[in-house]
Amino acid sequence: MSGNQLLAALPVKERERLLPSLKRVPLTLGDVIYEPDERIRYVYFPTSGVVSLLCTTNDGASIEAGTIGMEGMVGISIFLGVDSSPNRAMVQVEGEALRMKAKVFREMAGLSGRFHDLLHLYTYALMTQMSLSVACNRFHNVEKRLARWLLMMQDRAQVDEFRFTQDLISQMIGTHRPHVSKAANNLHSAGLIRNGRGKIDILNREGLMKTACDCYLTAKKRFDGLFSV
Repeated sequence: MSGNQLLAALPVKERERLLPSLKRVPLTLGDVIYEPDERIRYVYFPTSGVVSLLCTTNDGASIEAGTIGMEGMVGISIFLGVDSSPNRAMVQVEGEALRMKAKVFREMAGLSGRFHDLLHLYTYALMTQMSLSVACNRFHNVEKRLARWLLMMQDRAQVDEFRFTQDLISQMIGTHRPHVSKAANNLHSAGLIRNGRGKIDILNREGLMKTACDCYLTAKKRFDGLFSV
């Protein structure tokens, strides 16, 4: 179970109880784990890679509402007693995950213990992240939003190089492509990132943190404190 912080935080006996129900599977770039209002058959605990929760509209537009990596799980609505999600879950950074059948997860999560308690804490942290993303994408400039988003991706993927097109980023942070291009070029000129064709390398994390809005640190503190409660 190494690699997923939520599972790693469990006592040995609870981890051993979950182990037979977990299967390691790949997270392939661009794969859709579930669609909005589609019945969720499996939940996923990423050990690497990143999954985005996308809010979509009837005309096909989308914006990222949340990001999930090795700190959490995909399919938390099952824990809340709902078989579907209003969001699309899509792999943004390839990696691996531990997969569990939704029915089994619901049974395991319903038992009293550390797993049950951690899932409550994780739900709260994820809700905080999603709320901050909404506020950030509405009130902060594109450069700050891009810096925040890249830092969140780095935290979850634990890598410095990403293959992101500017079209994709514009969808994720809710702005037009020319605005993303300008913001990325500014961060590149400042020596914080290397902006190439379809690829972004993070060069100066501390500088990127100074550029990002407070939304990043606020959400990060929620997750950093999650497993010490």
